[in-house]
Amino acid sequence: MISQFFILSSKGDPLIYKDFRGDSGGRDVAELFYRKLTGLPGDESPVVMHHHGRHFIHIRHSGLYLVVTTSENVSPFSLLELLSRTMAMYRPHPRRC
Repeated sequence: MISQFFILSSKGDPLIYKDFRGDSGGRDVAELFYRKLTGLPGDESPVVMHHHGRHFIHIRHSGLYLVVTTSENVSPFSLLELLSRTMAMYRPHPRRC
């Protein structure tokens, strides 16, 4: 199951944060994720990262990082689908006249 869900700005500021299980170390995990992400060489980051028994699965859209963490073996594809559908709910839809 998901341990945490958070959305970060392009500068790493947490905009939304929810801890579902209380087993992840609090808001410091969002900062840890951003430090690991910015410490990687190149522009492209891996979608799934692992750090000390915690998996980070994320997508980037419009300068925002949508991230879920888990400490269990969960299918990354199902979590990517969840993040994609979450982002799709907030995309502006063109108005029909």
